[in-house]
Amino acid sequence: MKKVYILATPAYHEQEDMIFKYGIYDETDTFIRGEVVYHEYRKPAVAGLFSIIEGLKVVKEFRNEAIEFIVNDGALLEQIHGTTETKNRDVLKVAALTQKKINAFSHQISLKSVAGQYEQMKNWEEKLCPV
Repeated sequence: MKKVYILATPAYHEQEDMIFKYGIYDETDTFIRGEVVYHEYRKPAVAGLFSIIEGLKVVKEFRNEAIEFIVNDGALLEQIHGTTETKNRDVLKVAALTQKKINAFSHQISLKSVAGQYEQMKNWEEKLCPV
């Protein structure tokens, strides 16, 4: 199983870039690779969803393995699982697209949020692209 620690820092102005940071680890918790990538502006409400889509691109070579995405955003999980109560059409549209891409990629994808869990959140911060 591969664990992918993901963080999307949204841009709040259209002239700024969104920052996507990730770290990939194997089952023995050995660092495989990580990177900080700058992307064009996305609305802050959908930045987390786009981070999952981008995460699927970076783990393409591990498609045949179980993959767990670890984020610090409980609302993101609700959006992807379709249990969110938001009325924001952009969020609902991108959430449906994200779920579709996850299902097309592999059925061995799981998502976990460390939001509100102090010790796990510290570990998550350390694992994000340690280079």
